[in-house]
Amino acid sequence: MKLILEFILKHIGEVIGGVIGLIFAIFVLIFGFLKTLFIFLCIAAGVFIGGRYFEKKKLIDFLDKHLPW
Repeated sequence: MKLILEFILKHIGEVIGGVIGLIFAIFVLIFGFLKTLFIFLCIAAGVFIGGRYFEKKKLIDFLDKHLPW
């Protein structure tokens, strides 16, 4: 168990990339390529908006700037 944990910590980027690739492949098999691409784009947009504009004031400023009211 200790050896596996050391390997994961030493190669964390490769492990994360492999897990993401596995998840993407499973989604493609279940939903198809275009639906999977749409799902991942929505996730990426949500992560971007949530991470960058987490504070309520910044989110309101972002929406006012990018959406026509």
